[in-house]
This record gives sequence, C-alpha cells and structure tokens, in this order.
Amino acid sequence: MSVATEFAPVVFIPERARTQRPSATILTLRQPAPASIAPPVRLTRRGVVVLSLAVAALAGALVWLAALSAPAAAPVRADVPASISVRSGDTLWSIASRVAPNRDPRLEVASLQRLNHLAGVALVPGQVIKTR
Repeated sequence: MSVATEFAPVVFIPERARTQRPSATILTLRQPAPASIAPPVRLTRRGVVVLSLAVAALAGALVWLAALSAPAAAPVRADVPASISVRSGDTLWSIASRVAPNRDPRLEVASLQRLNHLAGVALVPGQVIKTR
C-alpha cells in the first residue's frame, strides 16, 4: 500500500448533514390591487407657469449670489509706472509679477502683450514696455 492511502484523512459526515435541503425558495407574485395603484400625476398649464417662475426665480437668486461673492476689480495702482524699460534677463512674466503682484501673472502677461502689440514673449534689453 502506498503512503498516500495509509495516511488519508477520514471525514465523518453526520446523518443530518446528508439530508437534502431545498436549494431555493419559490415566491408567487400577485398583481397589486387596483385601489393601491396611485393615479398618474398631471401638470396643468397653470402648474407649468408656476414651476417655470419658481425655476427662473431660483436661477436669478443664484446669479445674484454669484455676483455678490465675486471679487471686486482691483484698482489701478498709482505707483506703477506707465512704461518700463526692459533690463537684461527680464521676461514678460517677471515684469508682470513686478507690475501687478496681486494679480494672476498669466492675465498680466496677456495684457502686456496686447498693450504693446507683441506676438511672442521675446524681449530686447532697452525695449520700452507700456504697462497701462
């Protein structure tokens, strides 16, 4: 006899575990009673008008709230010169950061490009850049 069969485990299955159990429960579905079904909801012409006005009022209130929470326009600083002479190593980004430190530099670079009719970001030392 081989070693594998000599030491094979013996499994004891109790008698009650051998009985067959049902694998699923069967339910019978019945149609609901007609009294328990709610009638369909219909929206009248007046209801459409009232609902439209409510949505418009809510939209107006949200726009008004957004306008109140928007930051105020930054005032033009008086200490910013009207023009700047470009020094060696200056970039539009560094000039924009110097001119408007509290503003997004990307917006200020675009503003400087628009004011000075620049197609790119290349600057030459000695070039005069308008800031306002």
